[in-house]
Amino acid sequence: MSRAARLVILPVALLLWPVLDALAQEGRAQRGVSIGTRVRVYAPDLREDRYIGRIDSLGTEVMVLDTAGMRTRLGFDMGPVLVDEFRRVAIRLSAIQSLEVSTGRTKSASTMRGAVVGALIGGVIFGLGNLPEVNPSASDFLRGAPAGLLVGGLIGGTIGWGLGGESWRPAAIPRR
Repeated sequence: MSRAARLVILPVALLLWPVLDALAQEGRAQRGVSIGTRVRVYAPDLREDRYIGRIDSLGTEVMVLDTAGMRTRLGFDMGPVLVDEFRRVAIRLSAIQSLEVSTGRTKSASTMRGAVVGALIGGVIFGLGNLPEVNPSASDFLRGAPAGLLVGGLIGGTIGWGLGGESWRPAAIPRR
């Protein structure tokens, strides 16, 4: 396999890894939810983006989420919602289109994403920086790209590790 093909195939495979993992997880048994479970709820009739919080109460028709969970980004606490009126959200179970359960904090997916994005950006920057002003060619670009892939991957992976993320798995919507 040529060197250029390896430089293309590896980043593409790393980018597709989280997508393929998510598809594999969908085929497995879905998790149930209960009071105290941290969930991500998609109810497009109520709001465009997802609700994230802990289940405060779960009735036959309504789920109440407490959205004031403490989260950290780069070591800083994001803090709770200070206005209690907006802290708890009641969501009709019939309005829920999808429900996901948190499996905890993770740094692996965000580190990989950061490394791949950083490597691609670094490869392009170093490759373009290596081009001569007169008669540039693809071989000039490819001569500078490997160092950029390495440097960009290290910097992007470090940033991804610092940001971290939360791992989510599909859950069964409680219908009673």
